[in-house]
Amino acid sequence: MNCHRPDGIAPFGLDTFSAAQANAERIAEVVTSALMPPWKPAPFYGPFEGEPEITVAETDNLVAWATNGAPRGDTTATPIDPTPSSWPLGEPDLIVSMEEAYPVNPGDSLEHRNFVLPVDLTERQWVRAVDILPNRAGNATIRRGRVMLDGSGTGRTVEAEETLPGYPGLIIDHAAFPQGHILVWSPGQTPTAEQPGLAWPLEPGTDLILQLTLQPRPETVPVQASIGLYFADEAPALRPVGLGLNSKAFEIPAGNSDFVIQDRYRLPVGVDVLELFPYMHYLGKTVEVTASLPDGTEVGLLQIEDWDFNWQDSYRFAAPLHLPAGTSIEARFTFDNSSANPRNPSSPPVVVRHGETMMDERAEVLMQVLPVLPGDTEALVENLVLKEARNDIIGLQTQLRTDPNNAVAHNDLGVRYLDIGQLQLARDHFGQAITIDPDNAEPHFNLGSLLIAENNTQGAIEELRRAVEIAPDYAEAHNNLGGLLASVGLIDDAVVYYRLAIQFNPRHSEALYNLGNVMLSRGNRVAAMQHYRNALRYAPNDAEVHSNLARALTDENELDDAVMHYQSALEINPELAPALIGLAWIRATASNAALRRSAEALMLAQQTVRLVGAEHPEVLDTLAAAYAAEGRFDDAVATAQKAAAAARVTPGYESTATAIDERVNMYILFRPYRTP
Repeated sequence: MNCHRPDGIAPFGLDTFSAAQANAERIAEVVTSALMPPWKPAPFYGPFEGEPEITVAETDNLVAWATNGAPRGDTTATPIDPTPSSWPLGEPDLIVSMEEAYPVNPGDSLEHRNFVLPVDLTERQWVRAVDILPNRAGNATIRRGRVMLDGSGTGRTVEAEETLPGYPGLIIDHAAFPQGHILVWSPGQTPTAEQPGLAWPLEPGTDLILQLTLQPRPETVPVQASIGLYFADEAPALRPVGLGLNSKAFEIPAGNSDFVIQDRYRLPVGVDVLELFPYMHYLGKTVEVTASLPDGTEVGLLQIEDWDFNWQDSYRFAAPLHLPAGTSIEARFTFDNSSANPRNPSSPPVVVRHGETMMDERAEVLMQVLPVLPGDTEALVENLVLKEARNDIIGLQTQLRTDPNNAVAHNDLGVRYLDIGQLQLARDHFGQAITIDPDNAEPHFNLGSLLIAENNTQGAIEELRRAVEIAPDYAEAHNNLGGLLASVGLIDDAVVYYRLAIQFNPRHSEALYNLGNVMLSRGNRVAAMQHYRNALRYAPNDAEVHSNLARALTDENELDDAVMHYQSALEINPELAPALIGLAWIRATASNAALRRSAEALMLAQQTVRLVGAEHPEVLDTLAAAYAAEGRFDDAVATAQKAAAAARVTPGYESTATAIDERVNMYILFRPYRTP
């Protein structure tokens, strides 16, 4: 009884016999017309999880009951508890809640409100299920919820500018579903956990964005909600992929009641389809998703014959639907932009295009698919990146044909061309964006990125300087400008820009990392370690930050912590050479016998040689120390002599040659090297 209760979203309650009796005729009407229970997919598609069922016999019984005056039934039967379970999946492992209620005032239009819910984590957690629990009053007004991730902190900044909790907007660019997952909640929906092995990662420092679609009531309703998170015990063995079918290149003529948009995609690999999430706005009429198998068989995935924006949902198959490689998937959308559409937001109708507002339209189906062979995941992702770039480019070209002086569209099109390596086309559109709107920092920043790709460092510096002049709080531009200045030896200037990036975005892990690198190069290891630790708060899976922190800890002789961070780096990136060689050095030379593992040291050093070759003095020096730790002193002497020779001709390593010569003498005397 999630919907039909006094504080539910339904128009009347069914928690008492008197309430049911008073609405008997209406009940008979809606079950006969199949309006209730609400379920949008057409018959014979699916089956889907959570699909409500009412048999013909049950429908006949309800109609007969209403026709006969809605008599009271067996009063001795045990009544059903009308109060739904707070958490149907059990008590969550972690609950995060809105700090205060948001007042939904009376009105006629749906409201889309985003609420930032910080998550207090010290380490990565794998999430297997998510549920949303509104307050009792909120049940009456929440039509839909989405849970998205914001690792940038942008949501906090936007929300801080609002007087009331949250901030408005249906389409936001700073938060998204977890990669390959669809987190949509509807009233009355029974939550389900991801199938085993498909949990998604939630990192420390990541905020949850709870987007609620709110239906105003005649009175002001205070809305407050919590998100329940259910954790898995271990990392998932499988990685789902988000496959999008969409179009951004359309214009729906005014008065057209049956406008069709299609998108197709041919699968390069075999997949299992797990879930679908169709999405249109108020002109949406029907949506159908079909698959044409390589043998010519047609398979229907989903059909909704009466689209209603207010009742959109995601649909998870009760059992995964397998589609082999070579299958062509098609999404077909129809739109009604006539005055006969009671949901049309424009009267009289006007031409409608793809866009971000509710006056615009969308034609999208997001599918969660699982490649059958784990090795196929990357191939599918790379192929989908190209598909999405193509759709974006076609959509932006269409937009510019209608509005050629749209600076934002020129900039966005330049970014997409840059993504696929079309540098001259990207340059043209960045230039047009700057000409149209010279006070927009974005195209200057993006032109700087293009110039970096062309190795034009000075030109890139000039563009990024212009970007931060226009937008002094542009943290990413400050950080990138700092990196360019450091690359040409202007370290003091670079530090200024790194600090500005951190000032405007204290969670900017890359700027914190870059500043740590400068401090480490200057011998200020304490400051470097603090910056690295701060960076890891917001980017706990950055292998290079772990590795450089470990190097600073090694220099400070804090070897236990250094080993831990080198190991973390290698768990994330097993081929990170600085971490391999750093851990090998500790395992070969640590004065603490508990930290020495000579066989592991040799294995790590040899792996580094396979990755980067045997020419670098540090690699050779570490390999020699590992040989000595294993008692292979002849190999140690020969390798260390090569290391000393390489150090004398390698810029920055000349001063290490003497120390390596001293180690050669130790190995000649059958003595392994131990750090002081």
